[in-house]
Amino acid sequence: MDRMLRLFFSLFCLAFLISCGSKKSPTGGALDTDKPTVLTTFPAQYGQLDQGRIEINFSKHLDKSSVPQAIYIYPPVLNKKVTVDKSTLRIELMEKLQANTNYYITLSTRLKDIRGNALAQNQTMVFAHGEFNNLRLAGTIGYEDPGDFGLPVQVSLLSADSLLVLNQKLSGGAYAIDALNPSSYILRAYVDKNLNGRYDISQDPWFEQHFTLSRMTNIDLFLAYADTTKPVLRNVQAKSSRQVEAIFSENVARYGSVLVKRADNDDSLPVIVSKLKDNKLTLLTAVQDTTTYILELREVQDAKGNTTAISSLRFRASTLVDETPPDVVFTNPRNGTSVNSLEPVLEVHFSEIIPSGGFSATLLEGSGPNEIPFSVLASDDTIYRLRPTRPLQNYRSHLLKLSASDINGNTVDFELNFLPLKRD
Repeated sequence: MDRMLRLFFSLFCLAFLISCGSKKSPTGGALDTDKPTVLTTFPAQYGQLDQGRIEINFSKHLDKSSVPQAIYIYPPVLNKKVTVDKSTLRIELMEKLQANTNYYITLSTRLKDIRGNALAQNQTMVFAHGEFNNLRLAGTIGYEDPGDFGLPVQVSLLSADSLLVLNQKLSGGAYAIDALNPSSYILRAYVDKNLNGRYDISQDPWFEQHFTLSRMTNIDLFLAYADTTKPVLRNVQAKSSRQVEAIFSENVARYGSVLVKRADNDDSLPVIVSKLKDNKLTLLTAVQDTTTYILELREVQDAKGNTTAISSLRFRASTLVDETPPDVVFTNPRNGTSVNSLEPVLEVHFSEIIPSGGFSATLLEGSGPNEIPFSVLASDDTIYRLRPTRPLQNYRSHLLKLSASDINGNTVDFELNFLPLKRD
């Protein structure tokens, strides 16, 4: 009997130990799928980093192991300490910060709570050290496929050396990014159509542009799909004895060199001015002979990077002499109006290309005789832009007198009156 009691007691103890050593999933409770969100920051968004530390409070306890690979700081801070205390993330910046500079803290979706729930999307917060910079980058958003309109657009702003500055998710037909430092950047954008968190060249529309930001700047995004079609010349025609027009199979971003040569002996025809716009190249040349020429272009590249090493076409010369003088088709400001600047950019649009050698202008205070020096910002084009090199007299009328001759010597004279009205 004692033996049976001892056996029973031993089996009971063994069953008890096994039950204590095993863990069972709780039953009846809802699975935690709530994503962590940022509740508050210290300093507040756009606040000063004068204490050299940042504290970010979340809605849930964080997984400490997810933090190191989830935080990006720009400009880079090498000497820093990142700690996590439950739902609070602390960043100590342990080096001298750049003066009058905005700092960007980006939290990526690699950041997770203790249940494995990640941030819903990348999030960038901005803080200042010294004077706060509030340059704006803005523009429209266009889509090669109209059906993509309304889908989320993943936008990344990177430094000139490809370091992440900030992330944003946009949608619709326009965007704006504020609180930017003056600097050189790379702007990238794409639509993540298959929602895999990365750009797929064969499936997603894409945009990229390098630029320098020193004032409020407008850059329009056009999200286009990659292709491998190379641009080629489709048609070349001599419009007159000194003008040649070439049409490409698609819009061309740039080309390496241009050569016009006789088809019979390869003698070259000098090109005075070349103007590329979209899929059209306009050339102003020396006087053509009554022969056939070959237009040869090298390294012709479209906006997607597809490049044709050499593209060429023959065309017949023209003996037509252009005797029509150019017209002034638009000015900014309009004649007789005011400008809200003492150093305005004056813009004159012509009906045809005006070589720089055929353009002359005088900027006068009143009707004269005090001449004001200016610089020409754009020339050899249908559009000329000029800017005075010293401030104009406020509330005093000014006169821009110009003379413009086309490649054939046909001349137009024009006067633009305007009034600077700079109010404090």
